[in-house]
Formats: sequence, C-alpha cells, structure tokens
Amino acid sequence: MSASVGISAVRKFPWWWIPGIVLLGTGFVFISQDVPAVNVFWYVFAWYGYLLIIDAIIYYNQGHSFLSHRKIELGEMLLWSVPFWFLFEAYNFVLKNWYYVFALHSDWQQGIFAWVSFATVLPACFFHAELLKSFGLFTKMKTTPVRVSKGLSQFFLYFGALCIILPVIWPGATFWMVWGSILGIPDYINYRNGAPSFLGDLEQGEPGRLYRLLGGGMIAGLVWEGFNYWARCKWIYTVPGLEEWKIFEMPVMGFLGFPVLAVGAFATYTLLSRYLRGGRTWERADSEQLNKERSRWYWPVLGIAMGLSVVVYLGLLDITLQSRRPVFGEYTQLTAGEIAGLNRAGVVTPEQLFHEIRANGSQAIAQESGIPTSAADSLQRFTSLVLHKGMGVHQARLLTSAGINSVTDLIGRKADSLYQSLQEQAEFHDFGPPRLAEVHVWIRAAELAGGTKR
Repeated sequence: MSASVGISAVRKFPWWWIPGIVLLGTGFVFISQDVPAVNVFWYVFAWYGYLLIIDAIIYYNQGHSFLSHRKIELGEMLLWSVPFWFLFEAYNFVLKNWYYVFALHSDWQQGIFAWVSFATVLPACFFHAELLKSFGLFTKMKTTPVRVSKGLSQFFLYFGALCIILPVIWPGATFWMVWGSILGIPDYINYRNGAPSFLGDLEQGEPGRLYRLLGGGMIAGLVWEGFNYWARCKWIYTVPGLEEWKIFEMPVMGFLGFPVLAVGAFATYTLLSRYLRGGRTWERADSEQLNKERSRWYWPVLGIAMGLSVVVYLGLLDITLQSRRPVFGEYTQLTAGEIAGLNRAGVVTPEQLFHEIRANGSQAIAQESGIPTSAADSLQRFTSLVLHKGMGVHQARLLTSAGINSVTDLIGRKADSLYQSLQEQAEFHDFGPPRLAEVHVWIRAAELAGGTKR
C-alpha cells in the first residue's frame, strides 16, 4: 500500500478532523453547560469525535487510515464491538466489578445509547495501536526469536480456558483473569492456523505489534476513564481490594486491564476474521482488496451474537443498572405546582437546582419559583444526595429515611451499619436497597471531597 500512496497524500490533513472537532466540542458544551437531556449523550459525542480526530492524524502521518481505505473494515469493527463488550457485561453479573448510574428512563432509548457506545470498543483498541504505528513506534523492533514449543502453545490454550472458567466459579480472587478469556484460546487457534498471532510474533522475533497494542490500550483506557468521569450516564467501579486509590472512577491497578483488553481484542477479532471474514486483517491498508468472501456462517453467527447481546442487555437493566437520570417528577416532596414554578424559573433538572442554589442562594430560587426558602434549602441538601456518585432519587430517599440528609452526613459513617439501616428502610419502600459496595463508594467519595461527585 505504501507504494500507492503519494508523498503529498502523506502530509495532507483529511477533512474529517473538522466534524471530529465539532462533535467533541459540542459534547464539551453540552456537559459543561449542563444542557438538559443532551448532556446524557456526552460520551457518544466525545468518543466518536475523538476517534475521527485520531483517524485524521493517522491519515496525515501515513497517507491511509480506517476512514480513507478501510471503511468496510471499520463498519465491521463497530458491529462486532457490541457482542464483544456484552461478553464482559455478562461476566459482570457474577463479578460485580462495575455498575451503571443515571441511565435514561426509556429502556429502548438506553439500549440504543448503549449499543452506539459499545460499538466504539474495538475501534478504540485498534485506532490507538495504529496511531502509534503511524508515528513509527515499535515498527522495526526485533528480538531473539523464541521457539514456540508444544508446551508453550498449550499453556496459552489451558490458561485461556482457566480465564474463561475461574472468574465465574471464584470471582472474588480471579476477577482479573476475565481479560484473559479473549486472549489465550483465540491466539492459540490463530497460531495453529497461520493467522496473525502473538505466539507467531514471538517465534519471528517481532514484538512490535504486541507493544503497540499494549501502549494503545493504555492510552485508550485513560481516554475512556477521562470521558466517563465527566459523563452523566456512566459506570462506577467496585473492585475488591482496589478501592482506595483511584484515577477518575478507575482503581489505579485497574488500568493494567486496558492493555490486556486491547491485546485480547486483537486475538479475538483476528479469529473472527480468519473464520468468518475471508481472512482479512485490519492491519493492512489494502485489507478490503483481500479475499472479500465472507463465510456463509457470517450473518448467522453475527445474528446469534447480537441476539445474545439483547439478552445480556435485559439482564444488565436488572442487575448492573443502579439508577436512572433524576427528574423532579420523582421528588415526592415537590408538588406539581412547585415543579411548574421551578420550570418557570428556568430550573428544569435537579442538577440545575443544585448549582443554582449553590451559586445564588436558596432565597433567590425561592423568590423566582415560589417555593419557601426553608423548602429550597431542604431540596438543595436532598439533591446533593441524589447527584452524589450517581445515587439517584430512590436511594437518596432511603438515606433520608435512615437519617442521612446531605452528603456531609455520610462522612464518618460505617458502611456495614448504614447498609443494614438501608435494608431495614427498604422494607417500607417499593424498591430495594443498594449493594454494600455502593455504600462504600458513597462514603469514600464524601470523605474525600465533602461534596457532590459525579
């Protein structure tokens, strides 16, 4: 491909960096200005805009990129990313390493949002590896070739099998092995069948691909968690033993999982390409000129994978989703007239209420909306709970029933005893209590910041 790309093309910045900047900038405006409703979609604006910019840089550096020469490849990555990530969502039913907050109230709208968001997983892993390659990093690296013995290759096979099984039967100690579930067996099969593999790279003394994926995975992880930290609809981690030190919402040690995810994503996608996509490989700029014949099983397998993803999504709504986007209609202490008064004052979301009172005082909002000043003060404290770590209205009501009326009231509380109180209070409400891990998250965040953390 390099022979067909002119020198001038290598240094020509493509047009799609402009919509990339627009998308990313629009997302920043929506989230920073707290624009109601659309602020929930920050993550989609941010990721798709960011990936357009990354692809434009790749094109500028090497004269070809996914959007310029591999559009079909990119489309298939977006498709297969969805069931690829839902595999981990299924594992998380047992692991319980993360949960989602502030989802949309409509399940089907939230489903579309989830599908579109999860579609970025494989591109995020591969774009960053390609970005490093476009800068010439690890492209000429050589090491001493290693003979891949039967024992070494079978170690990949058996360890991969353990990574699939152990996180399900012993999640507390082996949750970290889940990231190896997509690496060991796929790479073993790829190696045995002559497809690109890490075992093959080891045998050839060419570790560049591995290093690019590891480095790219780490970059992707930092971007993922950075975007997630400021999002409204987001995930929060509850990883056993790793809660004390976090960057964004992710435990520091958890960032080691992103490089492994990228490496496993390569092995799994290569396996799919070998058997279902005519052997095409995303690493080659001319991949769409390779064998274009898909296996007759391509669409049936994809259909089954998508169907299973729907099943996992329905389970996610029940198991992993912990709160919905707060709305005033859920506030039992507000009448319809008071909500209308807030709306007339330009306050249409709990987030706006919290920030308005914090900026201008409860008396100002009381005068504008007709709500008594004392009631506005109480609303501000309650809303601080609602917004705290994505708690939501229902769990905030449980906390107030247990004597916790603001975020500062969480400071110094013992998670076990508070959890027990919430279980008791839940018996008088039509919704269940939070998990103990969530209570730990709330208390820790209150003690670290003394205020609302999203």
